[in-house]
Amino acid sequence: MRPRIVFPLGPQPASLKSPGTPARRGPTESRAVLRIEWLMIALVLLLSGIAVTVANASNHINSDTPLPIVFVHGQLGSAQQFETQAMRFTSNGYPQQLLYAFEYDTSSPLNPVSDLDAFLDAVLGETGAAKVLAIGHSRGTTVWTSYLDDPSFDGPAKVAKYVNIDGRTSEELPGGVPTIGIWGEWNTADSGYNRRGNTNAQIGPDPADNYYFGTKSHTEVTTSAEAFGLMYEFFTGHAPATTDVIPEPPGQVTIAGRAVIFPANVGYPGATVELWRVDAATGHRIGDEPRASFPIGLSGAFGPVKVNGLKHYELAVRRPGDPETIHHFYFEPFSRSDHFVRLNTSLPNQGLEVFVPNDAGRTNLVVTRQREFWGDQGSQSDLLKIDGLNVLQPNTSPREGVNLALFAYDDGLDGETDLDKGELFPFNILTFLTAVDVATFASPDASGTVSISDDPRGSGNVTVLNVPNWPSDIHRIGVQFRDDDQEIERFTDPALGPRGR
Repeated sequence: MRPRIVFPLGPQPASLKSPGTPARRGPTESRAVLRIEWLMIALVLLLSGIAVTVANASNHINSDTPLPIVFVHGQLGSAQQFETQAMRFTSNGYPQQLLYAFEYDTSSPLNPVSDLDAFLDAVLGETGAAKVLAIGHSRGTTVWTSYLDDPSFDGPAKVAKYVNIDGRTSEELPGGVPTIGIWGEWNTADSGYNRRGNTNAQIGPDPADNYYFGTKSHTEVTTSAEAFGLMYEFFTGHAPATTDVIPEPPGQVTIAGRAVIFPANVGYPGATVELWRVDAATGHRIGDEPRASFPIGLSGAFGPVKVNGLKHYELAVRRPGDPETIHHFYFEPFSRSDHFVRLNTSLPNQGLEVFVPNDAGRTNLVVTRQREFWGDQGSQSDLLKIDGLNVLQPNTSPREGVNLALFAYDDGLDGETDLDKGELFPFNILTFLTAVDVATFASPDASGTVSISDDPRGSGNVTVLNVPNWPSDIHRIGVQFRDDDQEIERFTDPALGPRGR
């Protein structure tokens, strides 16, 4: 294995110990939660005389007052790791206003348990609920378990149930709170990528409360449909009506989120977020003025704003400075309301930007997906193409690298593309990130187009996003692909393919 800086999950309290090998419990990959097609759901419900709406597969919550859900991300993470799951929850009738993400500065080694406690108090005060439902991923599991086990706080009185995803282990239930564990390849025996001596991880005393997915990577397991099915049933007492993201009528879709300095996850005061409609074929803006504009304050919040679920959009972060720089973000169509959009940027020429050559004659790209990019798995590899060139190779994005973001730029500004260089420094020693030497030429007025296609493993659903060839001296480009791999969604123009692509 190559040397790589692995960000820790955080300090492990003495009470949290690695268990022995528990008995494995399904569902295994072959018995994973099956997705139910929306048309079948609608037909069954209609034949039963039950009124349904297109927006929700089922108003399937046990209580008239469901509890708020609070997600805590891991190292170098954000609410992006909850984005798809939030849309799955609302697809099953869960109220959007009861979905929360606690975000924190992962550059600090300290676990923000006091901040989490204050956040929970605010959520309970805002919703009037007595308790919350908790989800933690990776380092987020350390934040949650440290909080629940700390006698300085009254955490167990505020948390009804807890889902621990691919992170901390414990022989006891954290704070005595009912808990299930969901584990990916790092923590599943015989996965080939196990990091604990080829044993199963476990949280709590009962092996039957732990679920293993040995073919899913560290982030993939938390954004997966299978994980959603497990957490939904654990929280509500019954299986979800669907594990798909059900599209809404295009005119009813809204988006909202935060523009933040990453990985501190703090707002970008003085910045402005602009919403633009773009031509799907070129990525070029439609019209001379943005559809909406939001001044950004300390929270980083923008929206909600209405969009059309069949159209393509750009969200641009105008970053103050001399000169002003603009970070452009491009997305697949927002088929369903999404209130966890994250525009993760940085201060100009700080952070990783100092390692990337920005030049008026070159276009630089950062492509992200909350499901790891595999380039060394043969027929089970992903294909990520920039102007037709597949940049995922065994030497640029091996499975063990757990890469969620790929930087593409002309290394050395020599005008040559050279994938034989492998992962460029310093990305080759950073977890979750990779970088490749791809020379893409810019136009002064960004009149050209760069085409990026994502062909996820095991799916066959190729998504193409086209973006302008912005010059990188002033402009940064982020391309965000969805992490789910649904084949068909409703409210789609057949000429555009799945999800209106």
